[in-house]
Amino acid sequence: MSVTTIGARAVRTVRAAVGVRIALTAVTAGALLAVGAPAPAALPRPVAPSATGTATTGTAPDCHGGYSRDGGALACFVPYGEHLWVCDTRADGHHPGVAYRVNGGSWVYRDYDLGNGNCRDIDLDIAESGHIDLIPRNYEGSTVVSDGPTFRVSARG
Repeated sequence: MSVTTIGARAVRTVRAAVGVRIALTAVTAGALLAVGAPAPAALPRPVAPSATGTATTGTAPDCHGGYSRDGGALACFVPYGEHLWVCDTRADGHHPGVAYRVNGGSWVYRDYDLGNGNCRDIDLDIAESGHIDLIPRNYEGSTVVSDGPTFRVSARG
């Protein structure tokens, strides 16, 4: 399983000719990694959650992660405050989820019945020297119908 490293200081987003978003990030050796994500135009930024923990989305560059391969689910991590957001990004009848682990620990699996355009905030506590690995997933019932690549995001941003 490959892990893509993404940090707030080094991420740059470009649009490829075929309409696929590609995030390029410089790694310590100075090389570049390309990460593809399906068609949704901009990485949604969850806005303030309601009492139930759901929120709708806007856009902003400080949420690092990506989409399930079918584009129906987004999982992204905001280093400032250590918030992991899970968003439903398509009216496809499926619901979003995420598999994540902090600092290489055990995998945690979550899925939420949110409705298109809504997000769930998972408030984490990660030391600034830590990181999170996350995999966006789209579910039908308890079955994963689409997942994404594994993203590694530094808690430093």
